[in-house]
Amino acid sequence: MKKKKIGLYGGTFSPPHFGHIRAAENFLSGVKLDELYVMPDNVPPHKRIDAGDDPKIRLEMCRAAFGDMPKVTVSDYEIEKQGVSYTIDTLEHLTENGDVIYLLCGDDMFLTLESWRRGEDILRLARIVLMRRYGKADPGLAAKAKEYRKKYGTKVIMLKSEPCPMSSTEVRERVSRGEDISAYTPKAVEDIIVKYGLYGRKNDVQ
Repeated sequence: MKKKKIGLYGGTFSPPHFGHIRAAENFLSGVKLDELYVMPDNVPPHKRIDAGDDPKIRLEMCRAAFGDMPKVTVSDYEIEKQGVSYTIDTLEHLTENGDVIYLLCGDDMFLTLESWRRGEDILRLARIVLMRRYGKADPGLAAKAKEYRKKYGTKVIMLKSEPCPMSSTEVRERVSRGEDISAYTPKAVEDIIVKYGLYGRKNDVQ
C-alpha cells in the first residue's frame, strides 16, 4: 500500500486568520500533500495563553476557517488528548500507519526545533517544511537547515511563498479596541468571536 503524504499544521489559532489559511493552501500545493491535518493544540508548551482560553472554542473557529478546504481535516486529537500538546506525541500518533509526515514550521519554530521536547526525534521522524512569515530573508535559516540535514538526516523543504506577517496577536488587539477585522479573518470566525465575546470584545461593537 502506497504511503500517504500527510501534512501537520499545528498551533494555537487564537484566532485563525487569512495568513493561516494562505499558509495551509501553500503547504498543500507546495508539497503536494494527500491530506493536511490542521491541529489546534490544547495547552501549547512554548507560549503563554490567556487564563480564559477555551481550546474547544479555538477548535470551533478552526473548523469555521478551514472546514471547507479540500484535503484538509481539522483534528481535535490534541484537545481530546488533554494536557500539554507536545509535537513529538502527535507525530508518533500520525506515523503509526507508516505515512510520511510533513511538519509545517515558521521562522522562529524552525530555528528552535532542536530544543523542543525530544527535538532530535522530531527531526528524525518528520520532514520539515519551512514557510517564512517575515519579509526579510534570514541567512540563519539556510544554515540551520544544513545543520539539521547533517546531524539528523532531516529532509528539509523550504517553500517558496510570499511571507505573511499577519498575526493572531494583531487580530486580538483589533478586537479588543473594537476595530474591524474583516480583512484579517473569515466572517464565520468573526461570528464566533462575537458569539462568545472573545478577546475583550466590546458589546456595543456592531
